[in-house]
Amino acid sequence: MDAQTINQSYDLLALAMGDTKLKRSGAFYIGACPFCGGRDRFNLKQTPEGWRWFCRKCGDDKYHGAIDYIMRRDHLDFKQALESLGGSVEPRPREMVKPQLPAITLPDQSWQSQQWREVERVSKDLIESPQAHPGRDYLLSRFLDRATWEIYLLGFGYVFNRPAIFIPWWDVDTFETITAIKYRFIDDQARDPKHRYMMAAGSVPILFGLHAAAGHDVLIFIEGEINAMSITRTSDHYGLKIDALSFGSQSGSREKILQRVAQDYKRVIIWADDAERSQVIQSSLARSADALCSPVIDGVKYDANALLQKGLLSEFLRETMKDSRIP
Repeated sequence: MDAQTINQSYDLLALAMGDTKLKRSGAFYIGACPFCGGRDRFNLKQTPEGWRWFCRKCGDDKYHGAIDYIMRRDHLDFKQALESLGGSVEPRPREMVKPQLPAITLPDQSWQSQQWREVERVSKDLIESPQAHPGRDYLLSRFLDRATWEIYLLGFGYVFNRPAIFIPWWDVDTFETITAIKYRFIDDQARDPKHRYMMAAGSVPILFGLHAAAGHDVLIFIEGEINAMSITRTSDHYGLKIDALSFGSQSGSREKILQRVAQDYKRVIIWADDAERSQVIQSSLARSADALCSPVIDGVKYDANALLQKGLLSEFLRETMKDSRIP
């Protein structure tokens, strides 16, 4: 068989699942990278051309096929990998990369099963259902593209007869366990901040966006899931190498979680709507961190998503990265 046929027909999913633990999430299988570890930076999906994979940390931001996988994993050249996959030589097994187990009480299995079914349904609806156009229109108006929807498994549905974007939260170590589902309502009532958000019953919100972190040196803790997604989207697009996580609209009692995650980064930045709030969270991390507040431009305060919509977020992040003494 030629290379194209092998890449198109080889069951890379079965091979990769022997190397690392993968969890299905919509159209993707996601888990720790078999090459560099991490939390959940390895992505695998099926395409008309066969299974394709990439790693957000050690990859080149491109999807690759089965031959590239074997070349990388077994240190083979192209010819050797081709023969290994197309001949009688079987790829040798290797020890599975095991992500760390969460050290926190999470929702029970019954709740998990219910929420997984819900997330799979609404994420598919967001992309495919004609009735989900209000959700698609809303996200596109916030400059969040389809790739972002898929990375975060965003969905669209109705809650108490109100249209809403479904935003899943995952546990702190893997992309297996949903800890919370947040609803961002998009109807006229949502103009009032008191009627804009709601958590699904039984949710345990811990930290948003860790499954999408690529293990860069710089971390931004920020208020709001949409702001975190805006930074991740911009960082990926412009190669800024920033991870963005959100503690939602308030950090609450998650101080130890924030401390634990912050230890993995060389530089941490806290971005909140006001300087006082940034400084409070900064002081709770038990390590050095920069405090940043949303900039005011022509008398208007801009959060990360507002800057994204204005085309200013990439420039703002670059300037932030240059300044080690953020006011």
